[in-house]
Amino acid sequence: MNTAYRTHRNRMFQHYSVFNSKEEALEHPYPEMNKEEWTRVCDLFASEEFQRRSAINKENRAKLKIVHTSGARSFQRARALLKNPESDEISPALLYKKTHTNKDGMWTSEDARENFLEEARLQIEEMRARQLEYEALLVKRSDMEQTMREHLQMMEEQQRKKDEELMQMMAEQQRKKDEEHRKMMEEQQRTLVEQQERRMQLMAEQMREQLVEQIRQLQSRSTPKRKFG
Repeated sequence: MNTAYRTHRNRMFQHYSVFNSKEEALEHPYPEMNKEEWTRVCDLFASEEFQRRSAINKENRAKLKIVHTSGARSFQRARALLKNPESDEISPALLYKKTHTNKDGMWTSEDARENFLEEARLQIEEMRARQLEYEALLVKRSDMEQTMREHLQMMEEQQRKKDEELMQMMAEQQRKKDEEHRKMMEEQQRTLVEQQERRMQLMAEQMREQLVEQIRQLQSRSTPKRKFG
């Protein structure tokens, strides 16, 4: 049975219940309903089965300590109708209040009011717990960011030291190369000087020998030959 039909039937039953008997109700049909249709409806309301179910429902409603005001609507439907159109949400406590207070703002029962207060308290505690979790998350995030900054600084310092060591090593290698090159050039220069000195000595020795030979030849030419007789 759909909600629209159930609501319409309840309204017809309220109209029927105003009268003291079925016969009296038949004389006053429901608005916009012909006599034949109204007769079938009155027969339904007067039947033993309907009266039995109606009595059971009345007894069950009397047992309820907490009565909601959403009528035949389900809480899912009531939630959809009452939620904030902007946020598309409604808190459980506010939904409970809207479905358990009358149009004048009065609670349907004291139990309903106490349940709302308990629901509101639980909701506040939940919000506080979420706030604490959020604050703890912020602290954890801050600690993680600080740890990351310190780790980054440490890595940068390590890299700076490595760069300095590399530059020092490269400078030392270059210094050694320059020293080796300088020694090699000095050795080559010394070798050239020695070779030049040996050549000069050799040339001087050759010139001395040539000079001695020339002197000897001159002496031999200038000495007269002795005659023997």
